[in-house]
Amino acid sequence: MKADGLDTKIIDKNNTDTKFDVDNVYRITKSLAFPRLIGSEGEKKAIEIVVNEFKEAGYDPIFRETFITSFYNWIFIRFIFLITGSALILLALSIYISPFLTLGLFVLDIYVSGKALGRTNSIKLSKHEIYNYETVNIYTKLKSKNPKANIIFMGHWDSKSQSFPTSIRVAIFLLSIFGSLILMLIYFILSLLKIFINFNIPILNNILLDISIVIAIIGGINYFNKTGNSSPGAFDNAAAVGTLIELARYYKVNPINNIDLLFLSTSSEELNLGGAINFIQKNKDKFDKKSTYFINFDLIGGYELIRLISSYGIPRKVSSKKLNKLFLECSEELNIKLKEIYAPTGAWSDYMPIVHEGFEACWLGSQPGLKFVHTKKDTIDLVSKEGLKNILLLCIDVVKKLENEYN
Repeated sequence: MKADGLDTKIIDKNNTDTKFDVDNVYRITKSLAFPRLIGSEGEKKAIEIVVNEFKEAGYDPIFRETFITSFYNWIFIRFIFLITGSALILLALSIYISPFLTLGLFVLDIYVSGKALGRTNSIKLSKHEIYNYETVNIYTKLKSKNPKANIIFMGHWDSKSQSFPTSIRVAIFLLSIFGSLILMLIYFILSLLKIFINFNIPILNNILLDISIVIAIIGGINYFNKTGNSSPGAFDNAAAVGTLIELARYYKVNPINNIDLLFLSTSSEELNLGGAINFIQKNKDKFDKKSTYFINFDLIGGYELIRLISSYGIPRKVSSKKLNKLFLECSEELNIKLKEIYAPTGAWSDYMPIVHEGFEACWLGSQPGLKFVHTKKDTIDLVSKEGLKNILLLCIDVVKKLENEYN
């Protein structure tokens, strides 16, 4: 493999040799590449590995922040598309009856459909205790001599499998949500027209009903996308944990003067972004929003280009313009392929609750992307040392630029 034997030296501006260890990242990634769904035996093993690796990197104490999480969100999402699909069909049928009924159902359908766009700001617990679990975020800190800012590296340690690959789930979400929104807008316009203009086009009504049924069926497929524990989760997200632990080790040996660093490995990202939600709710008052930067790793270490998810959601929400700009600048300087992308829905990550609270945050991912995520094929073979090296290079360069700003 080309990645074996990569030069991992970085030459700083003072011409002193410093090193990070890509082999160490790869080793940690491989050691974590086993199923580790919340509530499983793999979860306990993963927690032990992460804690021990932080200790091996020279850190003490290691902080554990416990919280209660739940499978509620994924159970909810499986059923919500059945409800929204049924509501869409009722809306299509109402156009045959009364425009006033259509308007009423339109308002109801908009509300119900909104539930399907994602719930990224709170942890919802199930009424059934068997679906609720206690879990833990793991993090450590590195204080600087003259702290003027904070950088928080984060990557979740949990994993899950699903019946469908994430790429198919995203396609279902996009087709169902955008299709429903377009159809609802058409029904809204038609109902208004019918109130003021007495007309009827049966063939149009029939076509819209047929399309509504198809969109409802596509959304309903998500009901069969059940959560399990059969994915090794190397790409999602063991490589991220290995990377942030290696960054912790690197900066322990090569400390910086003006920025405090925190290395956070979150839990329950795969269920409800629970670790990120819990961390930011408990700790947001400890950090200045103007000088705190979150760098989130999720799906990193792939063989090809790096992806910078610079915006997400419906409506579209932009993350940290400053961090996004810095990573783009560094990628050009280091000749590392990096591409900005927009993630509308169907794919979530821990930086979203952070952005929601008003902090500067960015999300780094990479190809091969979502094709093998949440499947048994998410193995160490998806992770390359070259991809890991490029992430490390970018992060160290961005940190250097931020540190220079605070000199």
